[in-house]
Amino acid sequence: MAQSGFSLVETVAALGILAIAALPLLQTTRSAAESSRRLESRMLARTVAENVLSFEIVRPDAREGGRFSGTEMQMGRRFDWVLQAGPRVPGETQVLRVQVSRSGETQVLAELRALRGHSGVGILREGGEG
Repeated sequence: MAQSGFSLVETVAALGILAIAALPLLQTTRSAAESSRRLESRMLARTVAENVLSFEIVRPDAREGGRFSGTEMQMGRRFDWVLQAGPRVPGETQVLRVQVSRSGETQVLAELRALRGHSGVGILREGGEG
């Protein structure tokens, strides 16, 4: 009687080879998902930084120089921000710098700087010199 099909040993060997071949694909997928998560956190942190600077630029009572902090939620995630305001000198622009990190973490995910004039109008500037 002729036998057709694969033996159990052949099937197990084929599945083992397939599993070994699939490992790099799984690692690549995991790495891509982690990169996507980090990028999303940075984008949300930037949104927080833009919100804080926008509020500071348009508020009618400009802060005196100093360091201020707070917390903001974005898409269910809590972010801590720190605003450093330069001294308010009549006739000069005030430098504002905000740094944002995930709540409870020290790594800065976003940093923006802005200049605030006495009229309440400022210029947003990314990173670099303010």
